[in-house]
Amino acid sequence: MSGKPKKKELINASTPEIFDLEQQFILRLPTEAAAQLHEDLKETSNVQLKDKLSIDMKSDMRKGYVRYGVDIFSAKLLDLPCIIESLKTVDKKTFYKTADICQMLVCKTDEDWAQEERDSPRKKDKEKKFSWNHGITPSLKNVRKRRFRKTLKKKYMDQPEVEKEVRRLFRYDAEAIDVKYEIIVDDEKSLSDSGTSQTQDAAASASNSQQHLMRTETQTSMDIASFFGDISSSEEEDDDEKDVNIMDSGEDDASRDPNTPRGGMSALDNGGAESQERGMTDNETAELQEKLKELEKQLDEIRERRSHQEDQLATMEDDSLKGELQEALNQVVHEENEKEREMEILSAMLNQ
Repeated sequence: MSGKPKKKELINASTPEIFDLEQQFILRLPTEAAAQLHEDLKETSNVQLKDKLSIDMKSDMRKGYVRYGVDIFSAKLLDLPCIIESLKTVDKKTFYKTADICQMLVCKTDEDWAQEERDSPRKKDKEKKFSWNHGITPSLKNVRKRRFRKTLKKKYMDQPEVEKEVRRLFRYDAEAIDVKYEIIVDDEKSLSDSGTSQTQDAAASASNSQQHLMRTETQTSMDIASFFGDISSSEEEDDDEKDVNIMDSGEDDASRDPNTPRGGMSALDNGGAESQERGMTDNETAELQEKLKELEKQLDEIRERRSHQEDQLATMEDDSLKGELQEALNQVVHEENEKEREMEILSAMLNQ
């Protein structure tokens, strides 16, 4: 070369040198072409590899053509099961990591690719279409299926959409007349400690409408007795008198002897029959209306507290705090149901 060498430009020592990151992948050729390539890569070879080997990839960067000498192969860029570290050494004592290899360019003839498609006619998923199921050595054949666990497919949703859906469900629960839920505990000990109330709620939700109405009437009659306090100790002696409905007791008392002493329950039944005949006084009606208004205020406060706790539960991320808040919310829901049941009892008494 006769041209004069150019003057080297002065490089500022303060500016750091910029190195291009080395990117590597594995090139897998057919057996004959691979053996010839190994010979060409030896130091004693005088072959200019850049004139003999060329790679032309398509726009999707997955398929292309590899030319080696006079042979042209169809190539696919496939993802390896795991990352392989590439090391480089100068003195064969100290090794330096140069790159992470995660892809392999597999070269075959068009006939070989067509034969492979015929052997496995089942269409692969789009995600698995360019995945290599084997390792780079014979002992790692089908390593992806034999040693790697299958990944779960999760359909992720945006967090605002999830919160919006949870708030909508909570709002529907608040507007519902009756809400039933079931808490499933995997541990048997925790299930036994929590009691059988949750199991009873689940069984009640599965019963038919007729049994639900019969149970509601029985609970209403028993709640009236608990609302006015303990009636008499004679309830422990006779189990049949525990299920006596105060609303229907007037018909039973008409057939009994009025001179026979029946204790506190009998007296209350007689008083209920007399009050049913003569009706409730104005003072009793006013007192019941005041209690009903007080219950309505308490129920509004409970519902407001429940709505506030539901909003907190929907935005909370800590699992431990979320469990405590869920227990408090369950207690508030139970209290709300109790207040609603009391209001139904008072409303039934006022409508007599």
